[in-house]
Amino acid sequence: MLPWTRKINFSKITLIVFAIVVVFLFFGFTSRVSAQADTSTLGINTVDQNIALAGTDIRVVVVKIINTILGLLGIIALGLILYAGFTIMTSGGDETKVGNGKKMITNAVIGLAIILSAFAIVKFVANKLLGATGFNTGNENTGNVPIWQTFSGSGALGREVKDHYPFRDQKDVFRNTSVVVTFNIPIDPASVAINSNASCWLDDMSGSTTTCTVVDGKIVNPYYGDCIFDSDNHMICDKLNTSTIKIDTVANFDSSTNTGLEASAIFSYEEEGVFTIVLKPVEYLGSPSVNVDYRVKLLEGINKAGSTQSIFVGRSTKFYTWDFQTGTTIDLSPPYVTSVSPDQGEIEKKNIIIKINFNEPIDPTTVQGTLDGSNGGFKNILVNNNSSSTSAIVATGTWKISNGYKTVEFIPSEACGQNSCGQTMYCLPVTCDASNPFCTNGFSALIRTATSTGNPEAPFEAVPFSGVYDLAFNGLDKLSDNPASGVYYLHRPDEIGDPKIIDDGEQSPDNYFWNFVIENRIDKKAPYINHILPDIDAENVSTSSPLKITFSRDLLYHSLNEISLVEYPANVCADAASNTSPHPCTVGTVRDFWYDIFARTITSTDPDQTEISIKHREFGPNGLDLYYFPIIPHTLQDDHQNCFYPGYGPNTRDNDCSIIYNNDGDITNKTNCAPVTDTEDTSDTACVYGNGLAVTSTTDDCRIILEGVSRSTYTNGLSN
Repeated sequence: MLPWTRKINFSKITLIVFAIVVVFLFFGFTSRVSAQADTSTLGINTVDQNIALAGTDIRVVVVKIINTILGLLGIIALGLILYAGFTIMTSGGDETKVGNGKKMITNAVIGLAIILSAFAIVKFVANKLLGATGFNTGNENTGNVPIWQTFSGSGALGREVKDHYPFRDQKDVFRNTSVVVTFNIPIDPASVAINSNASCWLDDMSGSTTTCTVVDGKIVNPYYGDCIFDSDNHMICDKLNTSTIKIDTVANFDSSTNTGLEASAIFSYEEEGVFTIVLKPVEYLGSPSVNVDYRVKLLEGINKAGSTQSIFVGRSTKFYTWDFQTGTTIDLSPPYVTSVSPDQGEIEKKNIIIKINFNEPIDPTTVQGTLDGSNGGFKNILVNNNSSSTSAIVATGTWKISNGYKTVEFIPSEACGQNSCGQTMYCLPVTCDASNPFCTNGFSALIRTATSTGNPEAPFEAVPFSGVYDLAFNGLDKLSDNPASGVYYLHRPDEIGDPKIIDDGEQSPDNYFWNFVIENRIDKKAPYINHILPDIDAENVSTSSPLKITFSRDLLYHSLNEISLVEYPANVCADAASNTSPHPCTVGTVRDFWYDIFARTITSTDPDQTEISIKHREFGPNGLDLYYFPIIPHTLQDDHQNCFYPGYGPNTRDNDCSIIYNNDGDITNKTNCAPVTDTEDTSDTACVYGNGLAVTSTTDDCRIILEGVSRSTYTNGLSN
């Protein structure tokens, strides 16, 4: 025993330490037991309705007990030092008291050093071990408050904003990139672009023209977001309205005299007024010598279609903003195709969705559009039915971009039934005998690259709107056809005859061509969840923990937009866990509460399954202990348009759900999957949650009631 402890009244200290240990163990085990009330189902823990605290893992409880004991011993050591000083000051020259006081100070300092060393060792070991297993102690972020601007308005993603590029906090962005925003609701195009070309819609709404009717000095049916070529063949595009969308360096962003960077605004229109806007800055971004931070801000002046009402009406946050950082280089490399589905020579059912994956984001205006049999309109990506009984037939439908602008999917226009969600299913046109389910038709597909500008310093530089290119105007390249000499070039063969029919001469560099076979049958096998990470009812997940969901099938990527992530309690005081004084969360201030958490899905497909990674703002900002619910809607579809319905997923920890279907899409066997309720009062969706929550169901999905708020959900619960 150390000398400095010999004269301490151990009965009192032992009693105090024992009381502290009992209290911590009682509350630690109580929360742990309640959390483990039901681990046999995919669900969530009982949520405390009054405080934002999660159930705590026993390992974390032990660490907290050790920290508390070490802190108590440190206080005792400091008390002894003060007592020793008092003894010396009141010794009255008594050498014995002075000597005892000095000796007490020496021993107390040594003991304090040992305590501090022990605390450092415990902290280091706890962080390494708990962090390696996806846990934290809940307080790492208390002194590391995230930058406000990084997360301001981030809850809009998935509501007003579907996707954008560059993405939040992306690094090493090429200086010659375009900025892309895809809205999730119909927008008034006049609020984000200026019709500087003085153009209008054609009568058939297929495009624009500069021969317009003018009434009272205003163009009738103006077209926003197009480009025209003048007499000198110079391209002139509509300009960005910088009062509603501002792009600038972070350093200059808040300057009252700076209105933002000038940029062209080019639209890719979708259904019902929803569109993607490609913003091309007039000058290259950044610097050739240093990295530069940029900010994009969508402002309150962006209006809903056919209205003067802002898209942010009713929201506490009247804007949407994100940051990114440019590198020092220019993008001169071409994009290329990484995979296609159906693959070369593959036999597929007729309700398959054709999918093309690129290695990098592609300009949406070059790959998104409606394919029909007319000579005009979209013709950059073709699908032809090569039936032996007839000449080639154009497979009509719509190409849609998704997955961070790296994937395009073709939805045919021919209806062929309904899926389990009651939505119309579409099929590729099979012209053989309809009564024969095993008859097949051959199909071919072609991606047309852009025409080269002939710039020797940029061999892949593309002529605008001449074919497929990336966000830096580099045309599509077929890498396998590049010469061994290493001298690369961009070459697009000219189409001959009907531009919607694939010509034999086009099946060469740098166009991308492939064949596949379609069978006169429909695939009815529904997708289900194989695996989730973090696991069922996971607790104390780290702030940056990966959030991944693995599905049994290749998914329809553009159906993933409704996947969301709920933080509970939502919008708590941003600095509630910090030691800031006075408390910063004052009613009426701009920074009252922590903004909604954002969620963005990025997918990767392996044979017969898809892994979804949900990118998110950090869990438990500022050290808060919160609950999180990844929500998978029943309307999510696979690449055969089958809904995630019934919604099967794993029902036990550390086990994957596995289902076997027969050829008719009926389940013949399932293992480790959550049960599905199928009664008159409930739908075919697995209502799988932990105890302590009010659960109801509707004809569409399961619902979980949290403090009177109803949320459609199929989820594993996890707490920070």
